[in-house]
Amino acid sequence: MPKLSICIPVEPGHVLPTYVISQLLKNTAADLEIIVSGFGDHIHSSSDIMTIAQSDSRLRILPPAPDNISAAQLWVGTVYAAEGDWVSLIYPEDMIEPDLPDLLAYVEHKHPNADVLGWSGFLIDAAAPRFITSTVAIPALHNVTAYDKAPMLEAFFYWKDAQQMPRMPFGLFHGAVKRKLIQTVLESCGELSWLTLLPQYEWTARLLIFSEAFAYSNRPLSAINHTPFKPHMVPSAIQNFPLHSGIGITAAIAEIQVRTLMEMGSEWGGFGEGFVTACMYDCAAEHNPEAFRAKCDGYRKAFLSMPNGAAFIPGFTPPYSATPPSDNRRGLYGKALLIDRFIGNAVTAQEFYAVMRSILTPIEVIIAAGHAADTAPAA
Repeated sequence: MPKLSICIPVEPGHVLPTYVISQLLKNTAADLEIIVSGFGDHIHSSSDIMTIAQSDSRLRILPPAPDNISAAQLWVGTVYAAEGDWVSLIYPEDMIEPDLPDLLAYVEHKHPNADVLGWSGFLIDAAAPRFITSTVAIPALHNVTAYDKAPMLEAFFYWKDAQQMPRMPFGLFHGAVKRKLIQTVLESCGELSWLTLLPQYEWTARLLIFSEAFAYSNRPLSAINHTPFKPHMVPSAIQNFPLHSGIGITAAIAEIQVRTLMEMGSEWGGFGEGFVTACMYDCAAEHNPEAFRAKCDGYRKAFLSMPNGAAFIPGFTPPYSATPPSDNRRGLYGKALLIDRFIGNAVTAQEFYAVMRSILTPIEVIIAAGHAADTAPAA
């Protein structure tokens, strides 16, 4: 049984995961398996991927998924096949730390009750304009710490200190989850499960409900190929609930929260000042004037259908900008090192993580330092 299963669903529009597979399997001793799934036969017809699968049993290619299932259902089917102690899921254009299995073994020693390991992955938009200066933060700390569940419930379901999305760095997507917890989530599914364009947030919601303890790596362990969410109308399965993915990503996440909690027999209490502020961030992320106005109008209309929602309308004044804001800061700010988004001429998430691995503390050093601290005499 491998220490880690890395699931890679290949949805329509995604490239084949040839690069990330080759990078993860470079270390022949890495205690992992890679599970690749997708629709149609384009994966099985890739000579590069099939050649790797024939020469390295750690790569498993699942049979083509039925065309009539959703992306969220493809995630579930891929995760069902995982056999590792821990499970993670990424997309083909992303990158994840090849030495993550070693860190997970250390987490089991240091935080034996933890069933979710989270981190803040680098969000890299390959289409970001280079003429607008932007910054990426590298945490100065690199240790693994325990995280209290209660603040995470408040941050996710009540949108405390949220921006466009909740501040909750724990989930299956670019996280690591004990397989036992994965099984608990899948066994709890019902008719309202996985009806979303954003399965990563539904996994976060469900894992947050069922998890026992969190561990958090201050060192980033992955890079995400970030593409801005495009509103797409999927009506809520909850009758007369006005927030949905046709408005924006903030509304889509709220719909996930409501549906998930309702399936668990609970009510959503997240509509309040924190959520409304997040909706303003969502609107401000639009730099096309027509899309900006449509999103603002969509949220205002939805608010009027919510209990006491009219009270938030006067203060709902999202700022508009024709271009993304620039950020010229560089150097150490608090506990983060701010660097150029295009450092080392890195454009894609995979290129960026390749540069970061030459800067970030190696996993073996983190593990050695943690063990040394365990055996150090008390002061």
